[in-house]
Amino acid sequence: MSWITPTAQCWAPAWAIGTAPHTSQVVAQGKSPAAHKAFAHAAKSLAATGLDLILDADLLARAKAEWREKTKDKPYQCPIPSHIGPKL
Repeated sequence: MSWITPTAQCWAPAWAIGTAPHTSQVVAQGKSPAAHKAFAHAAKSLAATGLDLILDADLLARAKAEWREKTKDKPYQCPIPSHIGPKL
């Protein structure tokens, strides 16, 4: 998706240092109040970034130009072969 349209990511501390990702320990820690605060902080940061882009046309234009520059020599290629489609 990020090769077709710009996206954003925000990393926030939602589990203890040293916990292996994609484990039941991460799931358990993700239910904690501290993790919920991290999720809310990340969401607010992404929302504020979106608002900045909406309110500042020059910032949006610079972001688009940067995205075009970074992707210009690497066109998107779908990893799914063209002969494969949905089963109906």
